[in-house]
Amino acid sequence: MSTGSEDRTPAPIPDPASVPPDPLGHRLRRRTLLGAAAGAAAAGAVGVGPRNAIASPAAAVPAAAPAGQAVPALPPDAAPPERQVYVAPDNVSIAKVLDFYEQVYERPSEAASDLFSDPLIRLNKNFELIPAAALEWSGSEDGRTWTFRLDPNLVWSDGTPVTAEDWIATFRYAADPGHAWDFSWFWASQGTIKNWNQALEGAVPTDQIGVRQGPDAQTLIFESEEPAPYMPAKLLYSLPLSAKALAEHGPLYNTNPETAVSAGPFILSEWQRDQRIVYVRNEQYTGQLKVPVNKVIVKLAAPDAFFTMYENDEVDFMNKPAPAQLKLMQDDPEKASQVHSGVGDFRCFYLFFDVTKAPFDNIKVRQAFSHAIDREAIASQILGPAGAPAYSWLAPGFPAANGDALKEIQKFDPALAKQLLAEAGFPEGEGFPAQEMWLRAPSPLDQGVAGAMASMIKENLGIDVEIAAKDQQGFTAALNAKPTEILFGYVSYGMDFLDPANMLGVWHSGGRHSWVNEAFDTGLDEAASFVGDPQQRLTMFQEVERILVEDVPGVFVYHETPVQLIKPWLKGDFIAPDENGISSMHWPGYSCTSTVPEGLYIGADAPEGREG
Repeated sequence: MSTGSEDRTPAPIPDPASVPPDPLGHRLRRRTLLGAAAGAAAAGAVGVGPRNAIASPAAAVPAAAPAGQAVPALPPDAAPPERQVYVAPDNVSIAKVLDFYEQVYERPSEAASDLFSDPLIRLNKNFELIPAAALEWSGSEDGRTWTFRLDPNLVWSDGTPVTAEDWIATFRYAADPGHAWDFSWFWASQGTIKNWNQALEGAVPTDQIGVRQGPDAQTLIFESEEPAPYMPAKLLYSLPLSAKALAEHGPLYNTNPETAVSAGPFILSEWQRDQRIVYVRNEQYTGQLKVPVNKVIVKLAAPDAFFTMYENDEVDFMNKPAPAQLKLMQDDPEKASQVHSGVGDFRCFYLFFDVTKAPFDNIKVRQAFSHAIDREAIASQILGPAGAPAYSWLAPGFPAANGDALKEIQKFDPALAKQLLAEAGFPEGEGFPAQEMWLRAPSPLDQGVAGAMASMIKENLGIDVEIAAKDQQGFTAALNAKPTEILFGYVSYGMDFLDPANMLGVWHSGGRHSWVNEAFDTGLDEAASFVGDPQQRLTMFQEVERILVEDVPGVFVYHETPVQLIKPWLKGDFIAPDENGISSMHWPGYSCTSTVPEGLYIGADAPEGREG
């Protein structure tokens, strides 16, 4: 998950000549867009009207609560129940807590996470919002109030019913300034929860925030400061803590098996610090996921050890192998089929400019740069299956993405680039100041792509570009300074939630970049708050993105398609191609926010001893 604009560090790359071919990339680039289909199906993810919210059929609500989690029947090619153990690695330096609403960036989330409660909604592999803890939801006419009807059968492992009070307690804890939750900004803008910022500042008590119970314990209401047709999409991040456990044991109750409480399909069984975390089936789970796996083992290690663990069959899955490792896999006929590319968090890597300062205050200069970058060469020679060329901001498959219609605007055209630069007063780059391209905590992959772009700018425009690697803190401070302190840089951004308002919002005036365009701001604000027809809302976003691409505050370089290695004994619907033909473990991964746990089982061909 993106959980903010935080970058996931790509793996190192070898010399471009040694990068393996891209057997998946052409298919990825040709995949169809979710577009309006996702908008209509996602019930709020891309602008559902308040009277058009998805509701599960009445038959989906059992008349009486079942006794506990039903174990689904295993297919004939599955390992027996006692060997239904999923094993994956995670970064040992990250693992400090386990609950999302305790800390987001200090919980292990690469392998398996957020398994102790169901969010109100979850995503299926086609990135559609479907019911989870909430069986149905609806919005008010003004888009500021959203009502969720909770599944009455949900229960915590200690026997306490799951009610609206659990979400209320969780969100009040998150809004408590004393908690200093590292993700509090998420609810502070774009669908700002009523009184959220005032609570964070200590100006009002947390019981004044816009999260409250409705007429009964199974009705939960969220109120926002502004119209928020995307509120259900944001509430993918709504995994509640147990109000009772929070009061009795404090917020870290799930870090200790003796006090752990779960309303999800798993519960903490073991945590050997710096070694492994073990989750076992929660027999009291009564939610909608039917999970074949009985145990999840997260092996904690440094990321540079993951591939060795994978090669030795110690883990079943890993993200983002280094290109040299990827080449080893692709060159082995027996292992090549274990290589998969997904869409991740629909991340875009791009060049950006301070458009308030010369020479980038001249649109012809910016246009020249956009036509000087050969994205296809970067993708084929450097990225391989890890990225696809970007000519617009929204990645293929993201709601409102319109890349085909926008491709010509920033296409590679060195002759046109030279012409535009000459028209801006710099023929063949004459008189153009040498530039310093800032990079944020760059990986070797970032440096390789940046170096290639610097060479292209020199070759096609005659402009010298020096690469300047900066640390994360220094880069971020300089970028966010008002006025910004970065004239020319290279960075990435991935979604925080599945709505164009979020991705496009990074370009809104007053945000990350110095670019200000009144038509863009107005159009984005109108589309973001529009509570009418979903298709019309998508069209509004597409018009907004066109303004962005045409005014060139950024040169869009590639959309990340992160590589995964998946052992052949991981089977099930999770790996079957989605509607766009993509076969991977889709974001958000093995989590209650996803249907992956329901669609994954261990095949009989899995080797023994992986659990050690």
